[in-house]
Amino acid sequence: MRTTFCLFLFAITVNIYGQDIRTLDSLSKVLEKIYYQDQIPRQQLAPLEKEFGYSSVEVNKQWELINKNDSVNTIIVSKIIDKYGWLGTDKISDTANRTIFLVIQHADEKTQLKYLDTLKKAAKAGKTKPSDYSLLLDRTNLKQGKFQEYGSQLFTFGVSGHTVFSPIRDEPNVNKRRQAVGLSSLEEYSKFFNVPYTLPKRDAYKNCYVLTGYVLGVGNIPLQNVSIYKGKKLKTKTDEYGFYIIAINRKIKSSKINYCKDGYTDAVYTLEKEGEKDIYEKYIGLIEKKACP
Repeated sequence: MRTTFCLFLFAITVNIYGQDIRTLDSLSKVLEKIYYQDQIPRQQLAPLEKEFGYSSVEVNKQWELINKNDSVNTIIVSKIIDKYGWLGTDKISDTANRTIFLVIQHADEKTQLKYLDTLKKAAKAGKTKPSDYSLLLDRTNLKQGKFQEYGSQLFTFGVSGHTVFSPIRDEPNVNKRRQAVGLSSLEEYSKFFNVPYTLPKRDAYKNCYVLTGYVLGVGNIPLQNVSIYKGKKLKTKTDEYGFYIIAINRKIKSSKINYCKDGYTDAVYTLEKEGEKDIYEKYIGLIEKKACP
């Protein structure tokens, strides 16, 4: 496997000197092959999750294959971008052009950040879709603990399969930003994931950062109606999936968060703000109180 890959990479290096038709055709074929290596294993995930569960051995093995492919594909595509820049459809096929974005979108954070500005310039130059930049920006923002701008990213909790939109900056105006880059409304987008969504009328996170997560009982069972207090003030209650999200004024640097439910021992978590970070996650486990003998 290692020998085959090295020979494959050497073949690319030899062939990518000078953007003649032959070279660009060769690049298109390489990228088109990578497209299927990137997409087919991901398309196989949903059936596996449905049959075996989100945290099953089968699904974990599939992710191992995906991650392995991503690592190899990232090396190849990075070399191509570094040599030629972000190739548009005037140089390579539509599928090959799409592959460049998909591989970077699925790469490690360091690689994503390295090419974020390159992608932005490529979108302005018409070498890729403006929506591609918005998708990568959302993904890198979330990895850095920042709000997403376009609402493209959702999070699925492996234990329950519950899916929610990751927090969005200035959410009431998100559809305007989406329209500007050629994306459908968030209401339409949400139907693709079968996630109910209503555009809020007010910005719940204005001048705030957020704490989000799940509260679970024994056996990772989601706990509903857990009361969550910031100090003595009730902020919210967990939903049927044990999910919660609360907004905290940005000026507040430290908050004591209390998780309370009848029949369970309370849990306390102290949240310390880190610089300009917007999103904090905390998964809480509550222990049932033992009945008196």
